[in-house]
Amino acid sequence: MKAVEVEERARLGEDSRTEFKRVSHDTLLLNKDDAAKEICALANSGGGELFAGIEDDGTITGVGSPQQADRLLQQLSQICGHGIQPTLLCNFIKVQVGAALVVVTRVPGFSPDRPFRAGSRYFVRDGTVSREATRDELVKLLPSSPDVHFDEQPLENAARDDLDPEAIQRFLATAYTSVPTDQTDRYLAALNAVDRSGTPTVAGVLLFGRDPQRFLLDAYTTAIRFRGRVISSEFEDRQEIRGRVSDQMEQALAFLARHVRAPSIVEGLDRRELGLPVGATREAIANALTHRDYRIASQTRIFVFDDRVEVINPGVLLNQLTLDGIRLGGVSQRRNPYLAAALARLNRRENAGIGVPEMIRLATERGLPEPEIIVADGHFRVVLRSAPAPSP
Repeated sequence: MKAVEVEERARLGEDSRTEFKRVSHDTLLLNKDDAAKEICALANSGGGELFAGIEDDGTITGVGSPQQADRLLQQLSQICGHGIQPTLLCNFIKVQVGAALVVVTRVPGFSPDRPFRAGSRYFVRDGTVSREATRDELVKLLPSSPDVHFDEQPLENAARDDLDPEAIQRFLATAYTSVPTDQTDRYLAALNAVDRSGTPTVAGVLLFGRDPQRFLLDAYTTAIRFRGRVISSEFEDRQEIRGRVSDQMEQALAFLARHVRAPSIVEGLDRRELGLPVGATREAIANALTHRDYRIASQTRIFVFDDRVEVINPGVLLNQLTLDGIRLGGVSQRRNPYLAAALARLNRRENAGIGVPEMIRLATERGLPEPEIIVADGHFRVVLRSAPAPSP
């Protein structure tokens, strides 16, 4: 957050996403109960910012010296960690505005742990006022938690300028044929690529970000061509594939095209392909990048061996999904529904839980073993064999 943004928020005054708090330069203490109430209310009402060092009338008075700001930041962190249940993870930012130093607490509004309480009470934001939630409001908050998806959450440190306008226009031209330039923001909002304030979401950065890994450090793919049939330190090629999800997908397929043999034989007038079907490897990579858990500090991995390709992504099966269910197909429960919907539209793909059955069909039609699916150690692994598995 920049100084000009703080000045603009101070000028506009408090609202449902904005709370000001005066800080005494003598005691440097906020009222813990009051601060917990305000932060809790913001978290239960779509998120927002608490500005410490701004008076109720918008006058920026600051919190004192940098050392005093550090003490205040520590106090706010303790409030979020111990004064609110369950623990609420917030971002804390120090902003120099002229001669004054302001501490900003950025409160997320899409946590799956919602609703939060301060002490024994639940609070919500009602305009400029934080008040105790009614029974009906609590009932509405409770069932909403399972419907919150990580890919729809705004990235607090991202700004609209972090999205590449050329990438946006390419996507819109491909997915929708014709979109007037003045309608771009409306389409981005409909895709949940930005939130209501224009802040890019996880899906938005993965789809259109200039540098997605700046905000999501592990949202990349590692591709390795090993020598032989086992993992070792000896490999023929390795590539760290970064950038937007669509770019990762194409670069990963190019890596496989270089390193996966595609033999064929001629039978009479017909040519019969013997290698791994490109459609199956494409489906495995698309599924991994679309449905991986982007919260986990682990990248997508593609391992190429002499006899197989393994595609591994962070994340396990959601809720009641089973391996038998996804093998049969027609069962779809998406971890990243907005990312999945956008990629399906971009690639003209179905989005109805038929990816795994399609991989199975393509492999077996070519006389290859059925793809193996292994869920273990927090990861989802697809093994595509170009020959029968060796005997144990």
